[in-house]
Amino acid sequence: MSAPRVRSAPLLLRMRGGWPRAKHVIKHLYRPGERWDLLVPGLPTGLRERALAAGCSCLQRIQNGSDRPERLSSPCARLVQADHEAYYAPAYMHAAETSLAGQRDGVLGNGRRALVGDNGVLVIASDGSDGRPDRVLSAYRPILGHPETRTAEEIREAAFQLWSDKTALAGAPLPEDTEEP
Repeated sequence: MSAPRVRSAPLLLRMRGGWPRAKHVIKHLYRPGERWDLLVPGLPTGLRERALAAGCSCLQRIQNGSDRPERLSSPCARLVQADHEAYYAPAYMHAAETSLAGQRDGVLGNGRRALVGDNGVLVIASDGSDGRPDRVLSAYRPILGHPETRTAEEIREAAFQLWSDKTALAGAPLPEDTEEP
């Protein structure tokens, strides 16, 4: 299966499979505070509970920031893969496409770029500087205080602001060293 082509941009490949993909699905799609339910049609309720029931015992560790690769149970791996294909990948690829149309694609440095889509998904991708095609590395939505009361528009605006802050900092010159009196 070939990766979708993003309009007006070099090929942007979907997130790498295996542990990197599983970690991001578990960390972001299954985190209620990111409110994927506001933008993904047909997203089942209780994603977190479904993952735990499927044996995704690493869910809390990953959502607390663990990057340690873990072996997933077969039911957990199948669920994570299915949810990536049905919900997460379409949302982040849509974000990448609309970010380019809206000129919201900026360099972060260290071989990375940031894009933010009309749907409020912030995508971090490789920039191709290593000679390989650009690839999605992560995709997430900002978490705002009291996420259960936030609207899709509030999350979208927060994502635009976060993208603006990240790309502005990446391009900003370092301040001159000055001696304190």
